[in-house]
Amino acid sequence: MLLFVGYDERIGACRLGGSMAYHYGQVIREHRELRCMTQARLASLWPKADGGEGVNTRYVQDIEYGRKQIRDQGTLRKLASILDIPFWKFGLSEYDPFHPQALPGRGRRMFDETLNAVEQLIGQIWSLRCAARIVDAEKGVQHLNALFAFYRDQLPPPSRLETRFQLLHIQARRLNAVTLLENGQYDETIRTFEKMLEAARGLDDAASTALALNELGKELERKGEKDEAVALLEEARDVSLQAGKLVMAFVHSYLARVYASAGESRRFERTIETGLTIAHGLNSYPDSTDFVYSWSPISALLAEKSWGYLNIGQPAKTLAMRDEIEQAIAAGQDARLYTWIPLDWARAYLQLGEVEAGVEAIREFQRRITAMRSPHASRQTSKYLADLDAAGYSNVKAVRDVHNELSER
Repeated sequence: MLLFVGYDERIGACRLGGSMAYHYGQVIREHRELRCMTQARLASLWPKADGGEGVNTRYVQDIEYGRKQIRDQGTLRKLASILDIPFWKFGLSEYDPFHPQALPGRGRRMFDETLNAVEQLIGQIWSLRCAARIVDAEKGVQHLNALFAFYRDQLPPPSRLETRFQLLHIQARRLNAVTLLENGQYDETIRTFEKMLEAARGLDDAASTALALNELGKELERKGEKDEAVALLEEARDVSLQAGKLVMAFVHSYLARVYASAGESRRFERTIETGLTIAHGLNSYPDSTDFVYSWSPISALLAEKSWGYLNIGQPAKTLAMRDEIEQAIAAGQDARLYTWIPLDWARAYLQLGEVEAGVEAIREFQRRITAMRSPHASRQTSKYLADLDAAGYSNVKAVRDVHNELSER
């Protein structure tokens, strides 16, 4: 059987049996144009077999349009270096058998070791968040984004489609979303969590899917879309049954939160107690399995219980938990929760009409969040002061004083 091979002068590419054929010139042209390099400039840098440089521009044109072919691997490797072309686009291995002394991939680590390092970086960023070092965490996210941008450009498709790589990319999206949240970009936070959920569903990974559903549900609850939030968190609970117990406890804490937000007090109390039962069955310092990093289960669940009581109109129960929560926070070494918890006390006192005590609690909250430099946290102070004014306490001396203190900062 004869296979027709021809050349189409209009577009400068070979045809095999009537279809377009791949050739190295297409890649060379793509990367030359990406670097805004002229054909003449590339011609002057073109590696020659004798070790020299330089060909005429017409030769580069012939290569790019498929009229001539490159058959020497050495030439291809040098062109890859000049134009920063990934070796896989030339069908070449990172390892050059003709130069075994050279480091593979221009010094990059082996793929598995690199993924180990990425996973470690993700865990460290979550640890920084738990320590309320939000600015440092954001810097870590920037490095993580640069790393995945490099992977997107340099890794061949089979590596980018590897399951572990995709799972880590999902967790990078999650970190980007919580960074957007800290900066008050709430709509963009939701869109990023939606992309995370789409990717997690595509992998059919229970832990990542449960976490994505959980995070998206939290944000919809914050937005006031309570029915949608409950539906997502209930799905997250069901999916988490296929993941580890730490994920289950994590999801139950936020499912209880949305039940309280929706005013479903019985479901709230039942769910938070289920979560605490699961959490008490874990180690005091559980491993960061299934991408639940730097999360102290007992203190986090107790904090959601405290917040839930506020939302179902039982502030006295919130204040009655104060010592228990503070002890759990100290045991779990959860600096971020330590920073946020005074806001619960402030809200509880406001509901009870104990204005002076509420003002002292909001002062303590503001003092603790100062080092975080989180716009999202600062908005909570502003909102509390607005609530004081709306409740008719703007002329109370303690309220005037705290307004003045914060306006001077």
